[in-house]
Amino acid sequence: MITLFLFRCVDSMKNQEKSNTYPIRTSDQMKYLKSILNDSQFKISIIIPVYNVENYIKNALDSIVRQTIGLKHLEVIMVNDCSTDKSGKIMDEYANKYKNFTSIHLHENSGAAGRPRNVGIENSTGNYLMFLDPDDYYTEDACEVLYGRIVADNVDIVFSRYVYVFENKIQRCHSIFGDLDEIKVKKIDEEPGLFTIPPSVWTKIFKRSFIVENDIRFPEGIPAQDLTFVVHSFLEANGIVYLNNRFLFNYNRIRDSKGDKGISRNKNKKNLMGMIQAYHKTFDLLKNYGKEEFYPTLFKGHLQFWMDGFIISNTSSIEKRELLETIGFLIEEFNKYDTELNKRYMTLLFNNIADKRYYDAISLSEIIKNFIETQNKLEKEKDDLQRILDSSKNELAEHLTFTGYIKYKSKNIAFRINKRFKWNIKSLYIKLKNFFVNTKDRIFKLYIQLQGFNPSIRYDDLTLILPYRKTNDPDREENLDITLNFFSKIGINNMIISEHSDKSSKDYLIKKYAHLFNSFRVCTVFANGQLFNKSRAINKGVLESLTQYVAIVDVDCITKKENVNRAIKLLKKGYKVVHPFDRKVTDIIDKKTFQKKFDFHTIKTTVQNRPWADGGIVFWDKNSFINIGMENENFSGWGGEDNEIMIRADLFNLKQYRIDDTLYHLYHHRPQKRTQNNVEQLQKTRQMTKELCLDEINRWPWVIEAKKRLC
Repeated sequence: MITLFLFRCVDSMKNQEKSNTYPIRTSDQMKYLKSILNDSQFKISIIIPVYNVENYIKNALDSIVRQTIGLKHLEVIMVNDCSTDKSGKIMDEYANKYKNFTSIHLHENSGAAGRPRNVGIENSTGNYLMFLDPDDYYTEDACEVLYGRIVADNVDIVFSRYVYVFENKIQRCHSIFGDLDEIKVKKIDEEPGLFTIPPSVWTKIFKRSFIVENDIRFPEGIPAQDLTFVVHSFLEANGIVYLNNRFLFNYNRIRDSKGDKGISRNKNKKNLMGMIQAYHKTFDLLKNYGKEEFYPTLFKGHLQFWMDGFIISNTSSIEKRELLETIGFLIEEFNKYDTELNKRYMTLLFNNIADKRYYDAISLSEIIKNFIETQNKLEKEKDDLQRILDSSKNELAEHLTFTGYIKYKSKNIAFRINKRFKWNIKSLYIKLKNFFVNTKDRIFKLYIQLQGFNPSIRYDDLTLILPYRKTNDPDREENLDITLNFFSKIGINNMIISEHSDKSSKDYLIKKYAHLFNSFRVCTVFANGQLFNKSRAINKGVLESLTQYVAIVDVDCITKKENVNRAIKLLKKGYKVVHPFDRKVTDIIDKKTFQKKFDFHTIKTTVQNRPWADGGIVFWDKNSFINIGMENENFSGWGGEDNEIMIRADLFNLKQYRIDDTLYHLYHHRPQKRTQNNVEQLQKTRQMTKELCLDEINRWPWVIEAKKRLC
């Protein structure tokens, strides 16, 4: 493309050739070209990249026409990036109407604002450069204020704050500089806090000679290119002024609320990947200038902004992993500086990504996304309720005025209408109150979900109790092996296998599994030919444990590491019983595949609803477990003991929590037949009051013995 700027240069060269004064040496030629730059008829060149903005561009262009500096001092360069709507036609109309408006149409879409802005720079002739996005607009004195300061102070960059324009309000952008009137520095090193301001190129005025001489350009074809441009200019600038108390630009957010998002606000894989490319280019700039110490200051906001976009994106799991692997280096670098992030869940995400735990990071992002979507929906419902409430209150006020006038004629009618209004308003207040209660509950549930990915949670205060009797069933022995290796892998420190058996397997178990745990013990209650008494084995293990919390784990049940984390956090929050599943069970049939990496994604079986499921794995505050009578040793054989102790937990109002997940069950065949004794014991407890239950458990010999040991 032969640009307007080159046309002007060529014409000047021809004139010089005619008078035999055109410089021969290259250095003299560069000086001559610089003199052309400084001999412009325009004070400011305003560059506008355009793509599919037919509903907004006129407002942007009209804000330029109204500038108090005088339109004659402004050169307006509009660059159309192959719009498919009427944007190009509108540009041409303004170019035909105003001689200092130039309309340029690219032949191929570049996909982002970088290329159109660079074309605008190449074709500019003004002494200073400004930019404007075609869906935003200037205040009437924007150009005059910025031009006046950059000329008066003879600096390279001047910029100000802006306001967000919504449908029903205007909101000032945040500033870290409080009430300071302005910040003026010779070099960016004097105030790195300027890097924390959003890199909105459209809030700034630049010396054009400064941009040209330092070859500062926008990366092309990717979003976030303004970040790279602004950082490059800040690193090179000799003189920057920030007008902290001037608001000269209007940032249009109405477009977002109507679902008409610009290219840069679409959070798909291409856009997110493009942002990473821009971040890498910006990071390389810092390295090239030897300014890596600015990295956390500059990137704290940008990496969190990218992560917010990643969370709400509709990218697939494969795309999410690719994105996280690509941005991983930047987050690893950021974590080296130990900088506190604005949102707690961001810290969990950053840590998982830096440690290359991409599966955990993706799972965590999906939890947060679900919460955000639900919260947005409920916030809308709340706003709708508030509007109805306000409307009803206004109607009631009007009605009371009217009924006061006709009270003596229609007292009964007025009374009934008043009653109806007041009842409606009361109902709305109740709904709003329930909304806030439910919101508090959802926030707590999100907090607990996030704790599943908290790497700082330790397992020192937890002991797993596994009731066991060795059998000739190879499935059961295989399940024991898988269960112990799984819990070792996720970091469990303390394990007790508690036997109820005629013959102890202690030596065999210690030899095979003791190396998996920091503390591994086997305790044995001899059965003397009796049926397997799971309750007796559990109680023995609990009393042998040395930690504040215990988890009772069946030999064939496992749960995700995240749920262990959540359970510990809930116990520390004052819950006494935590179930790592909500009455749902998933069989692991292909155990060999699962065991290779303990990858829950390999489990293909259907989740089963089990309304009666109370056992499998249960986390307890140990003292609470003992105080409600422990497991009922009157049970023997299979079944019912888990349900019975939960009846007692309910009778004693123990604080309980069920994590919204499934219990994973290592499949094996078993005849699920309860003994008649167990059925009777279960029914007996169901019929008890709290007082009768307390009297009963205080007579149980194993409870008496346990309390003696604790004393």
